[in-house]
Amino acid sequence: MSQSYPPFAVFPDLNCVLRLPSGTEYRGKLRQHPSNEVDGEVWYEGYLKGEHKDHVTADTNLKDRFNRDGLRPAHFHPQSNAEPLRVKLNRIPKAKRTEKSADTLIGEVWNHEGLWTVVSSPSVSPALHMAGTIVPSKQEVAFDGSAIRQYQPEPAAVEQEELKAAPAPRKTKAAGVSARPS
Repeated sequence: MSQSYPPFAVFPDLNCVLRLPSGTEYRGKLRQHPSNEVDGEVWYEGYLKGEHKDHVTADTNLKDRFNRDGLRPAHFHPQSNAEPLRVKLNRIPKAKRTEKSADTLIGEVWNHEGLWTVVSSPSVSPALHMAGTIVPSKQEVAFDGSAIRQYQPEPAAVEQEELKAAPAPRKTKAAGVSARPS
């Protein structure tokens, strides 16, 4: 996949590409469904397929285990309905929306590495229908045994500004050492 696309890209024909922070790449096709809650809004659903043979094998094993016993890992949230390589993008619930997040869609993707959160919104580019990013889910970040928690994003800019605002420790000269050679 070309690195010029964002980590999650949906094209006008609803084909999509997903590049996880771990480097794993997927392709798929989304279907658009009308919302049951708000007239005129839609949500998206589709299945993904890995681009690399090793990932396809690992994901196939995950799907087979899930289809056999239907169990999700214990660290997933209790209401999770995640299925291997199924992506569902829903709007943020109306009660939680802000002006900034009004068009945002959020969903989860479960692959052989773990559970990822997908955040996307309509793209301004005519070449893309939607664009977004992927981060480890909150459950993965909180789980000590997670293989993907290392991919969590850096602290927000506000936190970094607070760190910069703190005064730096002053350097002192050691007694008897001159700064210039004689």
